[in-house]
Amino acid sequence: MPVSDLLARCRADRGDHPAVVDADGTLDYAGLGAAVDRAVGWLRGQGVTAGERVVHAGPNDRSFLALFYATLRIGAVFVPVHPDLTDAQLDHIVGDCCATLAICSPGGGARARRTVEPQQAWQEIGRTPADDFAPGVQDDALAMLIYTSGTTGRPKGVVCPHRQMLASVAAVNACLGYRADDVVLCRLPLSFDYGLYQALLCALTGGTLVLAERAGDVGLLRVIEQHGVTVVPLVPSLAQILALLQRKHRQPTNVRLFTNTGARPGRAVMAELLDLFPGSAFASMYGMTECKRISILDPAEYAAHPDSVGRPIPGDHVRIVGPDGTTLGPRQTGEIVVRGATVMAGYWGVPLKAQQRYVRRADGTLELRTGDQGWLDEDGRLYFTGRDDDMIKRRGIRLGLTEIENAAEGIPGVSAAIALRPEPEDGPLHLAVRGTLPAAEVRAQLARRLDRARMPDRITLIDTVPLTRNGKPDRAAVQRLVAPPAPVRPTQTSPFAQTRTSHAPVAV
Repeated sequence: MPVSDLLARCRADRGDHPAVVDADGTLDYAGLGAAVDRAVGWLRGQGVTAGERVVHAGPNDRSFLALFYATLRIGAVFVPVHPDLTDAQLDHIVGDCCATLAICSPGGGARARRTVEPQQAWQEIGRTPADDFAPGVQDDALAMLIYTSGTTGRPKGVVCPHRQMLASVAAVNACLGYRADDVVLCRLPLSFDYGLYQALLCALTGGTLVLAERAGDVGLLRVIEQHGVTVVPLVPSLAQILALLQRKHRQPTNVRLFTNTGARPGRAVMAELLDLFPGSAFASMYGMTECKRISILDPAEYAAHPDSVGRPIPGDHVRIVGPDGTTLGPRQTGEIVVRGATVMAGYWGVPLKAQQRYVRRADGTLELRTGDQGWLDEDGRLYFTGRDDDMIKRRGIRLGLTEIENAAEGIPGVSAAIALRPEPEDGPLHLAVRGTLPAAEVRAQLARRLDRARMPDRITLIDTVPLTRNGKPDRAAVQRLVAPPAPVRPTQTSPFAQTRTSHAPVAV
């Protein structure tokens, strides 16, 4: 069945139940279904047919959900992108997927057959008659392309068929147990799969999705209390914000479950959060866009195994392989490799033989080589120890350090750029640059090329780029080169110590 049938079932069975809460108020499942009907009519009026790609860079609200379900219902392919992406980033995605329709800024969607700005599209949908068109869609048909950064630094579209998406939703819910009476707070962008799957889990169970904007963080506790939020998907920054707010206000809430994937909140932060929200539990998860979710830790096991990201979700199998490709035993660290029902169908437009992540097995199925490091204990619990050298997850988005370097090196006057891996992974991002431009000018140029998640927090000018024996930039040596000098402690025998300076690299 198509993914859009999840909503159709809730519309039929729970039409008067709240489906989504956003800045415009509350919309029940019947109302959301009616909005989808109008969006179907609008998309067909734009000439969109089965298999064609629809790029969407609109806001985090009901309009996103209506267009998402409508696109999938007519058999077309939904391509969500974050609205903060620059026109240059949008242009790459629109061109790469050969979009028929781009709902985004005119500059970013110029290569699509037709481009409509998000606000205009939603206004037109509101004036479009309902259309109940619902052709049969095959389970293996392509539902979505989600663009994620690769080792080349150019985002690639992960091919997400209906079958794998539905398998992912079912497997995740089998572990987390979302319920019909759940109210899920989603502060994550819907263009990010962790956010989008909150909507799908609500549609699967008939729960309510509350969409919160980052700009409203100071009022999050009030939102949680007002709407009776029971489930909160976390990123580290949100965990810290909620702990700070609840520490100050101590409001009673109905929160029963926190979840997290990607960069994990610190153990002390989570301990405090669970204490501040009595009756809550924490499910630590591991996954990536190429496979959605890979493992989930049973909340009941968190206290005993706080460093684990859990066992593989139903339908998936995980093994750890060494550098030579052999499968390793318990407690041996190697690359995390996964196969099973949630492994997506590769990268858009890239021949399978050229794909480093996806490998065809002897039985014809695909196996995903994550590039991440980890190990399994004797009971099959997975422990994630780190990503590969290039990939990080920052502000909820998986990205490659290479793409930041490529953007900087595309600036006239910059001859080399080295992005240093943040520690922790979601921490400040430092970019070292060699060239003739001031650091402030490099920053100004990058702001026109990179979205907020990819923008460096600090830019340092360097005179030389240390190289490894293989002739590649030596990130560790660059890190030492740009590290701030240790402070000199003044002593009674050194009256000049407090004014002494060193010739450190210039940074902004």
